[in-house]
Amino acid sequence: MKIDRLDHLVLTVRDIAAACEFYRRVLSMEVITFGEGRKALRFGDQKINLHEVVTTIGLKAGQPTPGSGDLCLMTTVPLERWIEHVKAQGVSILEGPVPRSGATGPITSIYLRDPDGNLIEISTPAAADTADAIRPLRAWLAEFQARVRAQDFAGGKALCVPGMIAFGTYAEIVAGIDDVIRQQWQRVWPEIRDFTIHVEQARGAIAGDGAWVAVPWRSLGVRPDGSTFERTGRMTIVLERRENRWLASHTHVSLAPPRTDDPAHTEGSME
Repeated sequence: MKIDRLDHLVLTVRDIAAACEFYRRVLSMEVITFGEGRKALRFGDQKINLHEVVTTIGLKAGQPTPGSGDLCLMTTVPLERWIEHVKAQGVSILEGPVPRSGATGPITSIYLRDPDGNLIEISTPAAADTADAIRPLRAWLAEFQARVRAQDFAGGKALCVPGMIAFGTYAEIVAGIDDVIRQQWQRVWPEIRDFTIHVEQARGAIAGDGAWVAVPWRSLGVRPDGSTFERTGRMTIVLERRENRWLASHTHVSLAPPRTDDPAHTEGSME
């Protein structure tokens, strides 16, 4: 008998709306509604369910108390970027980066608190910098995934050079980030769910201030009647380093080749 993984955990909060706003804005989690109007925060293959301190939910912790949580969240985005982002959101870093011991080995962590006082630890594998030659590119992919899920167009724009070129379906080729947002992102991002880049499968290279990365992705397309269908694809990103930040200068995102055993696979497109 063994446990495979954590599916979800529950936080007791004073104000559901305030908690949702914080975790969406600061940690780029997706706010979802389930059950009878209950709220949860989804990230990767996990979620955090939220209980308000005064709740009619029958089955709950024995002593649910706001501010009693202590969570460690793993990321592939460099902690320097997280520190910059968190501070820009008006949230203080309590400590870090500091070495810690994670479930699978050494990690490096920073700490902050949510509106209820829960302690949030954001961590990266300690050996990641030397063990993974394209770690900065994986970090870019993870951050782009978060922006798509949050429909954060401004955040996505900050990951690209102003004159970027994108290949797409709605428009065959688009030049300039503002046109990419208007002609591609604003038409696609609201129509998909659970956009997931398989960051661990990424292949690429860094040469000086230039880089490229190719990686598969998946999402759920949404039909007019609200039903969803599986969509898988691949993406190639060309990046350049400006002021020590990796920014996309070209993106090409498309569906994987159709499979004869899955007609629905051909529905929709990423761009």
